[in-house]
Amino acid sequence: MHFSSGQPVARSAQAAYRGSGTPCCPSSAASPATPWASFTLGTTKTAGVKCSNRTGHVLRLHLRNVHADYLDEFYGDNIGLVGEISNSLLSMDRLVHLDLSMNSLEGPSGHMPEFLGSLTRLRYLNLSGIPFCGRVPPQLGNLSNLQHLDLSCQFCTGRMYSRDISWVARIPNLQSLGMNWLNLSTIVDWPYVVNMIPSLKTLGLGGCSLQTANHSLPHINLTKLERLDLSDNIFAHPMARGWFWNLTSLQHLYLADTELYGQAPDALAHMTSLQVLDLSYNRNMGIMTTCFRNLCNLRSLDLSSCQSDGNIKDIIARMPQCPLNKLQELHLGSNNITGIMPDLIAHLTSLVVLDISVNNLNGGIPHGVGLLSSLRELDLSSNNLSGPVPSEIGMLRNLTILDLEDNNLSGHVPSEIGMLCNLIMMDLGGNNLNGDFTEEHFTSLMRLKELDLTGNSLRIAVGPDWIPPFSLEYTHLGSCLLG
Repeated sequence: MHFSSGQPVARSAQAAYRGSGTPCCPSSAASPATPWASFTLGTTKTAGVKCSNRTGHVLRLHLRNVHADYLDEFYGDNIGLVGEISNSLLSMDRLVHLDLSMNSLEGPSGHMPEFLGSLTRLRYLNLSGIPFCGRVPPQLGNLSNLQHLDLSCQFCTGRMYSRDISWVARIPNLQSLGMNWLNLSTIVDWPYVVNMIPSLKTLGLGGCSLQTANHSLPHINLTKLERLDLSDNIFAHPMARGWFWNLTSLQHLYLADTELYGQAPDALAHMTSLQVLDLSYNRNMGIMTTCFRNLCNLRSLDLSSCQSDGNIKDIIARMPQCPLNKLQELHLGSNNITGIMPDLIAHLTSLVVLDISVNNLNGGIPHGVGLLSSLRELDLSSNNLSGPVPSEIGMLRNLTILDLEDNNLSGHVPSEIGMLCNLIMMDLGGNNLNGDFTEEHFTSLMRLKELDLTGNSLRIAVGPDWIPPFSLEYTHLGSCLLG
């Protein structure tokens, strides 16, 4: 295999990968120990080759740059392999698994190589995160044995495009298709194309500039689809008109920032397999009336930044009502939610994250919040909450983030807050709290890194010989007295 990179990093790879004519590693008779050969390319990449125990031919080529995330790829030092993907790759005609993802590679003139469509034995092809440009080659449709295809590239937005994805329907056994951030803006019939692949389990079309999801499919073939990502598109039509609400097999549905408006349809109640539903950043959803009571498998619900109206008591009453409540994350931040937090929230016993920040809640924090024993993040900041900080918060021993800033909370801070042994960030700033913050308030806060008490009338009352159990990285105590 050869990458014409001008660097010696690929030469050791070329020596190891002889293609089908000359086996790349000994047969099992000569070397029964392991079919894997592992080595380092450059300074950032661990490579893996798997050969046939019987013939020694290369079956798997795994060169993913595991040290790079999407930001590193373009702005960091972990660029991995560089250079052009050569057609000498075709000599590996037994290859079934090819992963070149997250490397700074390219094809001829920067395009994705068309000759990849000749590796017809491939069952797995991952080119995600490679900064190709130009048209996605329709020759990939010749890879009729593919089960996994990922061409996604988040920070390549607009560099790659396709005006016709009908070639995808020629891959009959495809189970996972990732095309996130490719420009598909001119393609209108995309739901009909993907509906021709009943084997699909995962479909990623996020950030593709798709213009509409308002289609009427006479028959849904995607009965195995479990994960659908359509986030960051430009649908701009009523949410209820989306064709995807009839996909009752879905477990993960991502529709964030798609300019959908209005509420989800009643059909949502039949999507009982849903585990993750993200409708965030659809900024014109109106009054929050959608009911989630039947979604007993729901683990994460994100309705943040939707500019939705509603009463918090009614909204909590529409959450899953099941013998075993599995909801772990509830994101309601940055809306226009009003009312008093109900004690009913204590019934959401599996909650790990509760975010109702930047709303118009009033009244007090219910004592029942102390029953949410799995809670790790509690964010009620930027509301109109009043009254004391309930001592029951000290029962939340798993809590890592407590953000109650910018409310109208008053009275003394309960010393039970010092029992939050896993707390990393505590922000009580911008309230009307008073009294002493003593050594007892800090007793078990060994992991605390960020503390904000500014804008209150508190006195930090600790002894001259007191040694704090934590090492703060950020502290803001403006307006607090020290003594």
